[in-house]
Amino acid sequence: MPVAALAVRDSALVDAARAGSEAAFETLVDRYRAPVVRLAYRLTHDADEAKDIAQDSFFRAYRRLGEFHPDRPFARWLFVIARNASLDAIRRRRRASSLVEPEGNAGAEPGPEEVALRNDEALRVHTALEALPAKYRDVLELYYLSGLRYREIALELEIPIGTVKTYISRAKRRLREELEMPAVLAA
Repeated sequence: MPVAALAVRDSALVDAARAGSEAAFETLVDRYRAPVVRLAYRLTHDADEAKDIAQDSFFRAYRRLGEFHPDRPFARWLFVIARNASLDAIRRRRRASSLVEPEGNAGAEPGPEEVALRNDEALRVHTALEALPAKYRDVLELYYLSGLRYREIALELEIPIGTVKTYISRAKRRLREELEMPAVLAA
């Protein structure tokens, strides 16, 4: 299927869903269910929870169809919703486990120093990602967070596969260079 046809079909389906067509939204759900479940699974490492998160993501997307900008790719918008739903589920799980765990298991948790180091490193990675040009950041997110293959990314972003490979390579090199810098110099 031509790239433009897929994009037009997503756009047409979103328009129809906004107009009240449940069948149009069901088509979008069928099209993106597997990638959304893969994304949720990569973040949670729990197959059942990933399916629940996917269902929640589609529910959130349906409720927010009015917020979708038709000039942007639907899949990218949906994957952001799915990522946020996954992170919400992880936070809920952590809160629940901290309430249930007896005090005797406190030694299994990372200490304050380790938590601080992890947070610092996560902040460095997030900052490095945000510093990338949007075209590089988009392909990295689709590849690593959404689990899409090069061909799927090319279709989604309407660019050649070779360009996807180039963007991923350049983005990884820039991230590596940025993250190899000592934290003091990066600040």
